[in-house]
Amino acid sequence: MKLNKIAMTGVLSLAGLGLIGAGAHAVMTTSTNSSQEITAGTLSVVTWSADATNGCTTEAIAIADGCTSVTLPVEAVASVFDTPASAVYIDNTGALPVTESAMQLTDTTNGQAGDYLQDQMNVCIASDPGSGGSGAGGLTVVANGPLTTGLGLSPSVVEVGPQLATGQTDEYQLDFYAGENSTNCFAKWSDGGHTASAWSGAPYPVIYPWVMPPSLTNAAEGGAVDVTLTLTETDSSACQPEGTVCSTY
Repeated sequence: MKLNKIAMTGVLSLAGLGLIGAGAHAVMTTSTNSSQEITAGTLSVVTWSADATNGCTTEAIAIADGCTSVTLPVEAVASVFDTPASAVYIDNTGALPVTESAMQLTDTTNGQAGDYLQDQMNVCIASDPGSGGSGAGGLTVVANGPLTTGLGLSPSVVEVGPQLATGQTDEYQLDFYAGENSTNCFAKWSDGGHTASAWSGAPYPVIYPWVMPPSLTNAAEGGAVDVTLTLTETDSSACQPEGTVCSTY
């Protein structure tokens, strides 16, 4: 089941297409928390992707192994690139409804070249095909822009939206790019006003114009980046009946 959501922020060239870098790798993990004492039921969320290289490639495997992360490798990127989008699924396997409340981007690099790749690469996080969003195929643009922007915000994205009831699944599309716009997120910071402002570097409600990223430079050659996206789930059992919105902004 695919759910709409609204994303917003928290607190707050080279000519040619020579191969650049050994590749960027994306890792997605999930965590749960609760703002109230739980007297019955448990929070349980698993994550999986058919593109995962860490074994969490199906829902059945994810449930059996308790998968909380997926590794999405990207190999031999060129100076201008847009990686194929990877579908990442979030399953509520617990006894309580949950709300996806925040995302945090962190990463590690393989040294100086990886640092350059990190600084020059963009990330697109989109969700819910057919939801009527402004991205490709009606995808909702959760957050889009320089990877370093997401790394610098805490949290990278705050989400306010419908619950994920027991047994329901949500879906995200992740891709990384440089030298061109993402084929999923286009020239859009976010469909959420607060996220759009912060990812553009502007104070809310101002949104600066979109800036297409330049191509990678020679300094990024041989670089590799492991990006971790942590999704926080919050107990939303008080938001009954199921399917109601806990809060709006």
